[in-house]
Amino acid sequence: MTMALWGTAIIADDADVTTAQGPIVVQPADDDDPTIVTLGEEQGDPLLIEPFELIDQNGETFSSEELVGHPWVASFIFTKCAGYCPMLVRDMKLEVADRVKDPEVRYVTITVDPDYDTPEKLKQYADVYAVDAEKWKFLTGDKETIYRIIQHGFKVPVFEMEGEDRRPGFEVAHSLSLIHVGPDMRVIGKYDSRESGEVLSLRRVLNGQIETPEENLPITSVPDAEAEVDDQQTESPALQIVEAPAQVEEKQLPDWAARLPTTNAMLNGLATVLLMLGFIAIKMRKERVHKRLILMAFATSIAFLGCYLTYHFALHHYTGTHGKSFEGTGGARTAYFAILISHVLLAMAVPVLALITIYRAFREQWAAHRRIARVTFPIWLYVSVTGVIIYGMLYHWPNG
Repeated sequence: MTMALWGTAIIADDADVTTAQGPIVVQPADDDDPTIVTLGEEQGDPLLIEPFELIDQNGETFSSEELVGHPWVASFIFTKCAGYCPMLVRDMKLEVADRVKDPEVRYVTITVDPDYDTPEKLKQYADVYAVDAEKWKFLTGDKETIYRIIQHGFKVPVFEMEGEDRRPGFEVAHSLSLIHVGPDMRVIGKYDSRESGEVLSLRRVLNGQIETPEENLPITSVPDAEAEVDDQQTESPALQIVEAPAQVEEKQLPDWAARLPTTNAMLNGLATVLLMLGFIAIKMRKERVHKRLILMAFATSIAFLGCYLTYHFALHHYTGTHGKSFEGTGGARTAYFAILISHVLLAMAVPVLALITIYRAFREQWAAHRRIARVTFPIWLYVSVTGVIIYGMLYHWPNG
Protein backbone atom coordinates (compact mmCIF):
# COMPACT_ATOMS: atom_id res chain seq x y z
CA MET A 1 0.00 0.00 0.00
CA THR A 2 1.51 3.35 -1.00
CA MET A 3 0.51 6.84 -0.02
CA ALA A 4 2.10 9.99 -1.45
CA LEU A 5 2.44 13.19 0.52
CA TRP A 6 5.90 14.65 0.54
CA GLY A 7 6.96 11.09 0.77
CA THR A 8 5.89 7.50 0.34
CA ALA A 9 5.70 4.71 2.91
CA ILE A 10 5.29 1.03 2.04
CA ILE A 11 4.31 -1.22 4.93
CA ALA A 12 4.26 -5.02 5.02
CA ASP A 13 2.45 -6.71 7.89
CA ASP A 14 3.97 -10.18 7.58
CA ALA A 15 6.73 -9.89 10.18
CA ASP A 16 7.17 -12.11 13.21
CA VAL A 17 5.13 -10.44 15.94
CA THR A 18 7.73 -11.22 18.57
CA THR A 19 10.53 -9.33 16.87
CA ALA A 20 11.26 -5.65 17.13
CA GLN A 21 9.84 -3.68 14.25
CA GLY A 22 11.96 -2.18 11.55
CA PRO A 23 11.92 1.52 10.82
CA ILE A 24 9.06 3.34 9.17
CA VAL A 25 10.60 5.47 6.42
CA VAL A 26 9.14 8.45 4.59
CA GLN A 27 10.92 9.03 1.27
CA PRO A 28 10.75 12.19 -0.89
CA ALA A 29 7.84 11.92 -3.34
CA ASP A 30 10.11 11.96 -6.40
CA ASP A 31 12.16 8.98 -5.16
CA ASP A 32 11.79 6.12 -7.68
CA ASP A 33 13.01 3.50 -5.21
CA PRO A 34 11.18 4.00 -1.91
CA THR A 35 12.29 1.98 1.08
CA ILE A 36 10.16 -1.05 1.93
CA VAL A 37 9.81 -1.51 5.67
CA THR A 38 8.48 -4.31 7.82
CA LEU A 39 6.20 -3.91 10.81
CA GLY A 40 4.99 -6.57 13.19
CA GLU A 41 1.35 -6.38 14.23
CA GLU A 42 2.43 -6.02 17.87
CA GLN A 43 5.67 -5.02 19.48
CA GLY A 44 7.57 -7.37 21.74
CA ASP A 45 7.76 -4.58 24.32
CA PRO A 46 4.44 -2.69 24.47
CA LEU A 47 6.16 0.41 25.89
CA LEU A 48 8.85 0.59 23.21
CA ILE A 49 8.40 3.27 20.54
CA GLU A 50 9.02 1.74 17.12
CA PRO A 51 11.78 3.34 15.05
CA PHE A 52 10.49 5.93 12.59
CA GLU A 53 11.59 8.56 10.12
CA LEU A 54 9.50 11.62 9.33
CA ILE A 55 10.13 15.12 7.97
CA ASP A 56 10.88 18.04 10.29
CA GLN A 57 9.94 21.72 10.04
CA ASN A 58 13.09 22.42 8.03
CA GLY A 59 12.15 19.86 5.37
CA GLU A 60 14.86 17.46 6.52
CA THR A 61 14.48 13.77 7.28
CA PHE A 62 14.32 13.17 11.01
CA SER A 63 15.07 9.73 12.42
CA SER A 64 14.00 8.55 15.84
CA GLU A 65 17.55 7.25 16.21
CA GLU A 66 18.49 10.86 16.98
CA LEU A 67 16.42 10.56 20.15
CA VAL A 68 18.15 7.45 21.47
CA GLY A 69 20.06 8.39 24.61
CA HIS A 70 17.86 11.43 25.26
CA PRO A 71 14.76 11.73 27.42
CA TRP A 72 12.06 13.29 25.24
CA VAL A 73 8.47 14.46 25.24
CA ALA A 74 6.01 13.81 22.41
CA SER A 75 2.86 15.81 21.68
CA PHE A 76 0.29 15.95 18.89
CA ILE A 77 -1.24 18.99 17.20
CA PHE A 78 -2.32 20.39 13.85
CA THR A 79 -1.77 23.97 12.72
CA LYS A 80 -5.40 24.65 11.71
CA CYS A 81 -6.59 23.60 15.17
CA ALA A 82 -9.11 26.04 16.65
CA GLY A 83 -9.13 24.24 19.98
CA TYR A 84 -6.45 23.55 22.56
CA CYS A 85 -3.42 22.92 20.30
CA PRO A 86 -2.00 26.48 20.54
CA MET A 87 -2.26 26.39 24.33
CA LEU A 88 -0.61 22.97 24.42
CA VAL A 89 2.43 24.22 22.50
CA ARG A 90 2.55 27.46 24.49
CA ASP A 91 2.47 25.63 27.82
CA MET A 92 5.05 23.13 26.60
CA LYS A 93 7.32 26.05 25.73
CA LEU A 94 6.77 28.23 28.80
CA GLU A 95 6.16 25.63 31.51
CA VAL A 96 8.37 22.76 30.34
CA ALA A 97 10.96 23.50 27.64
CA ASP A 98 11.98 26.88 29.07
CA ARG A 99 12.15 25.58 32.65
CA VAL A 100 13.69 22.13 32.31
CA LYS A 101 17.35 22.34 33.27
CA ASP A 102 18.57 19.12 31.64
CA PRO A 103 20.09 20.06 28.25
CA GLU A 104 19.65 16.49 27.02
CA VAL A 105 15.84 16.64 26.95
CA ARG A 106 14.27 16.76 23.48
CA TYR A 107 10.75 17.59 22.28
CA VAL A 108 8.82 16.10 19.36
CA THR A 109 5.49 17.46 18.12
CA ILE A 110 3.77 15.39 15.42
CA THR A 111 1.02 16.79 13.23
CA VAL A 112 -2.20 14.79 12.99
CA ASP A 113 -3.12 16.59 9.74
CA PRO A 114 -0.12 15.92 7.47
CA ASP A 115 -2.19 16.51 4.32
CA TYR A 116 -2.27 20.21 5.24
CA ASP A 117 0.74 20.64 7.51
CA THR A 118 3.72 20.93 5.20
CA PRO A 119 7.20 21.49 6.65
CA GLU A 120 6.84 25.17 5.73
CA LYS A 121 3.60 25.51 7.69
CA LEU A 122 5.10 23.69 10.67
CA LYS A 123 8.12 25.97 10.58
CA GLN A 124 5.89 29.05 10.62
CA TYR A 125 3.95 27.54 13.51
CA ALA A 126 7.12 26.69 15.45
CA ASP A 127 8.57 30.16 14.84
CA VAL A 128 5.54 31.76 16.50
CA TYR A 129 6.58 30.10 19.75
CA ALA A 130 10.31 30.72 19.22
CA VAL A 131 11.23 27.09 19.88
CA ASP A 132 14.80 25.79 19.76
CA ALA A 133 14.79 23.92 16.43
CA GLU A 134 17.75 21.80 17.50
CA LYS A 135 15.91 20.39 20.50
CA TRP A 136 12.27 20.63 19.38
CA LYS A 137 11.14 18.99 16.15
CA PHE A 138 7.76 19.51 14.51
CA LEU A 139 7.20 16.47 12.29
CA THR A 140 5.01 15.60 9.31
CA GLY A 141 4.90 12.79 6.78
CA ASP A 142 2.57 10.08 5.53
CA LYS A 143 -0.82 10.09 7.30
CA GLU A 144 -1.12 6.31 7.63
CA THR A 145 2.39 6.10 9.01
CA ILE A 146 1.78 8.91 11.49
CA TYR A 147 -1.53 7.45 12.69
CA ARG A 148 0.11 4.06 13.19
CA ILE A 149 2.94 5.61 15.22
CA ILE A 150 0.46 7.51 17.40
CA GLN A 151 -2.01 4.66 17.90
CA HIS A 152 0.34 1.68 18.14
CA GLY A 153 3.49 3.35 19.40
CA PHE A 154 2.26 6.01 21.81
CA LYS A 155 -1.06 4.18 22.34
CA VAL A 156 -3.24 7.27 22.24
CA PRO A 157 -6.24 7.91 19.96
CA VAL A 158 -6.36 9.88 16.74
CA PHE A 159 -9.06 9.88 14.07
CA GLU A 160 -10.68 12.22 11.56
CA MET A 161 -14.02 13.79 12.42
CA GLU A 162 -16.94 13.10 10.10
CA GLY A 163 -20.32 14.57 9.22
CA GLU A 164 -21.57 17.59 11.14
CA ASP A 165 -18.85 17.12 13.76
CA ARG A 166 -16.20 17.95 11.16
CA ARG A 167 -16.00 21.73 11.55
CA PRO A 168 -13.25 24.15 10.47
CA GLY A 169 -10.48 23.89 13.02
CA PHE A 170 -11.86 20.63 14.42
CA GLU A 171 -11.16 18.23 11.56
CA VAL A 172 -9.15 15.76 13.65
CA ALA A 173 -9.78 14.31 17.11
CA HIS A 174 -6.49 13.54 18.81
CA SER A 175 -4.79 13.06 22.13
CA LEU A 176 -3.87 16.11 24.19
CA SER A 177 -1.40 14.06 26.22
CA LEU A 178 2.27 14.80 26.66
CA ILE A 179 4.14 11.49 26.38
CA HIS A 180 7.42 11.18 28.29
CA VAL A 181 9.80 8.74 26.61
CA GLY A 182 13.08 7.60 28.14
CA PRO A 183 16.55 7.42 26.55
CA ASP A 184 15.88 3.73 25.79
CA MET A 185 12.82 4.72 23.67
CA ARG A 186 10.37 3.24 26.19
CA VAL A 187 7.34 5.27 27.31
CA ILE A 188 7.74 6.41 30.93
CA GLY A 189 4.69 8.58 31.56
CA LYS A 190 1.58 10.20 30.12
CA TYR A 191 0.43 13.68 31.22
CA ASP A 192 -2.70 15.68 30.40
CA SER A 193 -1.56 18.97 28.86
CA ARG A 194 -4.78 20.69 30.05
CA GLU A 195 -4.01 20.02 33.71
CA SER A 196 -1.52 22.55 35.05
CA GLY A 197 -0.69 20.18 37.92
CA GLU A 198 0.22 17.39 35.50
CA VAL A 199 2.36 19.72 33.39
CA LEU A 200 4.12 20.71 36.61
CA SER A 201 4.63 17.03 37.48
CA LEU A 202 6.17 16.40 34.05
CA ARG A 203 8.57 19.29 34.55
CA ARG A 204 9.59 17.97 37.96
CA VAL A 205 10.14 14.49 36.55
CA LEU A 206 12.32 15.87 33.73
CA ASN A 207 14.29 17.91 36.27
CA GLY A 208 14.88 14.79 38.35
CA GLN A 209 12.95 16.15 41.34
CA ILE A 210 10.37 13.34 41.51
CA GLU A 211 9.68 9.91 40.03
CA THR A 212 6.81 9.44 37.58
CA PRO A 213 3.58 9.72 39.62
CA GLU A 214 1.55 6.51 39.70
CA GLU A 215 -1.41 8.15 37.96
CA ASN A 216 0.85 9.09 35.04
CA LEU A 217 2.31 5.65 34.40
CA PRO A 218 1.73 4.53 30.79
CA ILE A 219 -0.87 2.08 29.53
CA THR A 220 0.14 -0.83 27.30
CA SER A 221 -2.97 -1.44 25.18
CA VAL A 222 -3.70 0.06 21.77
CA PRO A 223 -6.70 2.45 21.99
CA ASP A 224 -9.79 2.04 19.87
CA ALA A 225 -10.52 4.88 17.46
CA GLU A 226 -13.30 6.15 19.69
CA ALA A 227 -11.63 5.36 23.04
CA GLU A 228 -10.36 7.75 25.69
CA VAL A 229 -12.58 10.63 24.61
CA ASP A 230 -11.54 12.65 27.64
CA ASP A 231 -8.02 12.71 26.22
CA GLN A 232 -8.97 13.94 22.75
CA GLN A 233 -9.09 17.24 20.95
CA THR A 234 -12.73 17.18 19.82
CA GLU A 235 -13.88 20.67 20.61
CA SER A 236 -16.40 21.06 17.79
CA PRO A 237 -19.66 22.75 18.79
CA ALA A 238 -21.35 19.36 18.57
CA LEU A 239 -18.81 17.66 20.84
CA GLN A 240 -17.97 19.71 23.89
CA ILE A 241 -15.60 17.10 25.29
CA VAL A 242 -12.54 19.08 26.24
CA GLU A 243 -12.83 20.65 29.66
CA ALA A 244 -12.76 24.43 29.88
CA PRO A 245 -9.14 25.47 30.59
CA ALA A 246 -10.29 28.00 33.17
CA GLN A 247 -11.43 25.14 35.38
CA VAL A 248 -8.19 23.18 35.29
CA GLU A 249 -6.25 24.68 38.18
CA GLU A 250 -9.33 25.10 40.35
CA LYS A 251 -9.65 21.33 40.65
CA GLN A 252 -6.37 21.25 42.52
CA LEU A 253 -7.31 24.00 44.97
CA PRO A 254 -9.54 23.80 48.04
CA ASP A 255 -13.01 25.18 47.38
CA TRP A 256 -12.37 28.32 49.40
CA ALA A 257 -9.26 29.13 47.35
CA ALA A 258 -10.89 28.30 44.02
CA ARG A 259 -13.60 30.88 44.77
CA LEU A 260 -11.13 33.70 45.44
CA PRO A 261 -10.67 34.88 41.81
CA THR A 262 -14.42 35.47 41.55
CA THR A 263 -14.39 37.18 44.95
CA ASN A 264 -11.55 39.41 43.80
CA ALA A 265 -13.45 40.41 40.65
CA MET A 266 -16.52 41.23 42.73
CA LEU A 267 -14.45 43.40 45.08
CA ASN A 268 -12.93 45.25 42.12
CA GLY A 269 -16.39 45.74 40.68
CA LEU A 270 -17.69 47.05 44.01
CA ALA A 271 -14.74 49.45 44.29
CA THR A 272 -15.55 50.75 40.80
CA VAL A 273 -19.18 51.44 41.74
CA LEU A 274 -18.19 53.15 45.01
CA LEU A 275 -15.63 55.35 43.26
CA MET A 276 -18.14 56.45 40.64
CA LEU A 277 -20.78 57.19 43.28
CA GLY A 278 -18.19 59.12 45.27
CA PHE A 279 -17.32 61.16 42.20
CA ILE A 280 -21.00 61.94 41.56
CA ALA A 281 -21.48 62.89 45.24
CA ILE A 282 -18.66 65.44 45.24
CA LYS A 283 -19.92 66.94 41.98
CA MET A 284 -23.25 67.42 43.75
CA ARG A 285 -21.33 68.95 46.69
CA LYS A 286 -22.41 66.23 49.09
CA GLU A 287 -19.11 66.12 50.97
CA ARG A 288 -20.18 63.73 53.75
CA VAL A 289 -21.59 61.20 51.30
CA HIS A 290 -18.47 61.56 49.18
CA LYS A 291 -16.24 60.93 52.21
CA ARG A 292 -18.10 57.77 53.22
CA LEU A 293 -18.14 56.35 49.71
CA ILE A 294 -14.41 56.94 49.17
CA LEU A 295 -13.53 55.37 52.53
CA MET A 296 -15.71 52.37 51.63
CA ALA A 297 -13.93 52.12 48.26
CA PHE A 298 -10.56 52.22 50.05
CA ALA A 299 -11.65 49.47 52.48
CA THR A 300 -12.88 47.39 49.53
CA SER A 301 -9.55 47.77 47.74
CA ILE A 302 -7.70 46.71 50.91
CA ALA A 303 -9.95 43.63 51.15
CA PHE A 304 -9.19 42.87 47.50
CA LEU A 305 -5.45 43.08 48.15
CA GLY A 306 -5.76 40.64 51.05
CA CYS A 307 -7.78 38.16 48.99
CA TYR A 308 -5.43 38.53 46.02
CA LEU A 309 -2.33 37.74 48.08
CA THR A 310 -4.11 34.85 49.82
CA TYR A 311 -5.12 33.33 46.48
CA HIS A 312 -1.62 33.43 45.04
CA PHE A 313 -0.15 32.00 48.22
CA ALA A 314 -2.69 29.15 48.08
CA LEU A 315 -2.08 28.62 44.36
CA HIS A 316 1.64 28.20 44.91
CA HIS A 317 1.15 26.07 48.02
CA TYR A 318 -1.32 23.62 46.50
CA THR A 319 -0.25 23.52 42.84
CA GLY A 320 3.31 24.81 42.76
CA THR A 321 2.38 27.45 40.18
CA HIS A 322 2.50 31.22 40.59
CA GLY A 323 -0.41 32.23 38.42
CA LYS A 324 -2.84 31.26 35.70
CA SER A 325 -1.86 31.52 32.05
CA PHE A 326 -4.05 33.40 29.57
CA GLU A 327 -5.58 30.99 27.04
CA GLY A 328 -6.10 33.41 24.14
CA THR A 329 -3.83 33.95 21.15
CA GLY A 330 -3.10 36.63 18.57
CA GLY A 331 -4.62 40.07 19.08
CA ALA A 332 -6.49 38.97 22.19
CA ARG A 333 -3.22 37.93 23.81
CA THR A 334 -1.60 41.27 22.92
CA ALA A 335 -4.57 43.16 24.36
CA TYR A 336 -4.54 41.04 27.52
CA PHE A 337 -0.89 41.74 28.28
CA ALA A 338 -1.25 45.44 27.46
CA ILE A 339 -4.08 45.66 30.00
CA LEU A 340 -2.29 43.45 32.53
CA ILE A 341 1.01 45.34 32.46
CA SER A 342 -0.64 48.76 32.78
CA HIS A 343 -2.90 47.41 35.53
CA VAL A 344 -0.01 46.02 37.57
CA LEU A 345 2.16 49.13 37.24
CA LEU A 346 -0.64 51.52 38.19
CA ALA A 347 -1.92 49.22 40.97
CA MET A 348 1.38 49.68 42.78
CA ALA A 349 0.74 53.43 42.92
CA VAL A 350 -2.87 53.29 44.12
CA PRO A 351 -2.28 52.57 47.86
CA VAL A 352 0.23 55.43 48.15
CA LEU A 353 -1.88 57.91 46.19
CA ALA A 354 -5.09 56.94 48.00
CA LEU A 355 -3.49 57.27 51.45
CA ILE A 356 -2.04 60.69 50.63
CA THR A 357 -5.37 61.88 49.19
CA ILE A 358 -7.34 60.67 52.23
CA TYR A 359 -4.75 62.07 54.66
CA ARG A 360 -4.97 65.55 53.11
CA ALA A 361 -8.76 65.43 53.32
CA PHE A 362 -8.63 64.56 57.02
CA ARG A 363 -6.14 67.39 57.56
CA GLU A 364 -8.53 69.66 55.64
CA GLN A 365 -5.80 70.62 53.20
CA TRP A 366 -8.43 71.08 50.55
CA ALA A 367 -6.34 72.65 47.80
CA ALA A 368 -3.67 69.94 48.07
CA HIS A 369 -6.39 67.29 48.40
CA ARG A 370 -8.09 68.36 45.17
CA ARG A 371 -4.79 68.46 43.26
CA ILE A 372 -3.79 64.92 44.15
CA ALA A 373 -7.36 63.62 43.87
CA ARG A 374 -7.32 64.58 40.18
CA VAL A 375 -4.42 62.14 39.79
CA THR A 376 -5.57 59.45 42.22
CA PHE A 377 -9.16 59.07 41.01
CA PRO A 378 -8.56 58.12 37.33
CA ILE A 379 -5.70 55.76 38.24
CA TRP A 380 -7.70 54.08 41.02
CA LEU A 381 -10.75 53.78 38.76
CA TYR A 382 -8.67 52.34 35.89
CA VAL A 383 -7.11 49.72 38.17
CA SER A 384 -10.52 48.68 39.52
CA VAL A 385 -12.13 48.42 36.07
CA THR A 386 -9.20 46.56 34.48
CA GLY A 387 -9.15 44.17 37.43
CA VAL A 388 -12.60 42.97 36.38
CA ILE A 389 -11.60 42.85 32.70
CA ILE A 390 -8.50 40.77 33.50
CA TYR A 391 -10.59 38.33 35.51
CA GLY A 392 -13.01 37.92 32.61
CA MET A 393 -10.25 37.34 30.07
CA LEU A 394 -8.23 35.04 32.32
CA TYR A 395 -10.98 32.82 33.68
CA HIS A 396 -13.64 32.95 30.99
CA TRP A 397 -11.65 33.05 27.76
CA PRO A 398 -12.56 31.70 25.26
CA ASN A 399 -15.37 29.62 26.71
CA GLY A 400 -16.93 32.18 29.06
